Amino acid sequence: MDTVLFNFHDLTMAFTAFECLLFSALLLLTRKHGSISTLLLTGFLICHFLIPLHELIFWGKQFRLWVLNISPNLFFWGSYAYFLDGPLLYLFFRSTVYKNFKLKSSDAYHLIPVVLYFIGMIFIYYSKDSSTKYHLVESQEIAYSATYLCFEAAGRLLRLSYALLCVYLVLGYTGQLKEEYANLRPSESLWLKIMLGSFVILFGWDLVLLIIKLEELLTATSPLADADLLSFFGIGSYYLNLIVITVLIFLRFTSFDNLVSVTELGLLDAEEKPPVSDDAIIAKLQHVMVDEKFYADPDISLDSLAKKIDLPPKKLTMLIKRNHQTNFYEFVNAFRLEEAKRLLSDNGKNQKTIMDIYLEVGFNSKSVFNTYFKRVVGVTPSQFREQVSSDVSSL
Repeated sequence: MDTVLFNFHDLTMAFTAFECLLFSALLLLTRKHGSISTLLLTGFLICHFLIPLHELIFWGKQFRLWVLNISPNLFFWGSYAYFLDGPLLYLFFRSTVYKNFKLKSSDAYHLIPVVLYFIGMIFIYYSKDSSTKYHLVESQEIAYSATYLCFEAAGRLLRLSYALLCVYLVLGYTGQLKEEYANLRPSESLWLKIMLGSFVILFGWDLVLLIIKLEELLTATSPLADADLLSFFGIGSYYLNLIVITVLIFLRFTSFDNLVSVTELGLLDAEEKPPVSDDAIIAKLQHVMVDEKFYADPDISLDSLAKKIDLPPKKLTMLIKRNHQTNFYEFVNAFRLEEAKRLLSDNGKNQKTIMDIYLEVGFNSKSVFNTYFKRVVGVTPSQFREQVSSDVSSL
């Protein structure tokens, strides 16, 4: 890969490092007091400041020699970021989508891989004398050694695993939204899934690059052992990394603050049997929803309804599941739908528009109202009104 050093590709890495460092400082300066998610994202961006810096030092022929002349001990420190960015990304997303997220002592287990990597580097590099270190780096002998490549592959596989874990987390979060909110757009978390998909591609791309190197190590006759292929994946990762990180930064300042958070449920919460069967509580819930029409509040949530009937949110969820066999989203919108059907059936002089109706019953979007109405009833609100009118006129 020395054939592409100190050119536009290097500028791409340098720009990525500068961008991450700049926005890390901006996040720290503008963060709210006690914002764990901001600190986690800052740590992730610092990792992606160190990663391109490590690549520039490790693969840049002139840059490598310049750093070697300062001290060979400066090498590899940026490579630890490959073992840290995955856990930081995962913890950042958890802190963003879960409102009850807290760092626990058990989260320290995420540091085990980086500690093992450090111990391994002591044996294969740090314990060597200066002349040996100089030779290992200057000749790039260590870059293609079996031990180091295995460490690199482990780091790339680890970060890909964390990216996939983030995807799993977001899928669970999407399902949890319907347990706590009644007004949801179909694209509520689409951008989140697309962005995580980009990280899966980025981390998977880097893993493929390491597989190619390992293949070259195992058999020099392999068709994969091709310098052009290595250059393609190596250089491609620089640009892909810049694009994905830029998108993350853009979304952080445009979309993340508007992201609706949910309650993270523990294993015991998920497995606990619904104990709620108090007829008085059920009657109170029915009164609030039917007589007081609490469902018409466009900002209704599991927390607000639970507070209204003086019941813990978790127990309200159990109550709805046990007595109505559905989630919060479907529970609330069933009341809205029945009222909307009643209003649409009115053919009097004071007939309301469809917009008036969906706003009155609590929906805050025409598209969401139409989609939900058609899914449940089988026709759009306009078609339903026409059917009712034709049935009345035929009598």
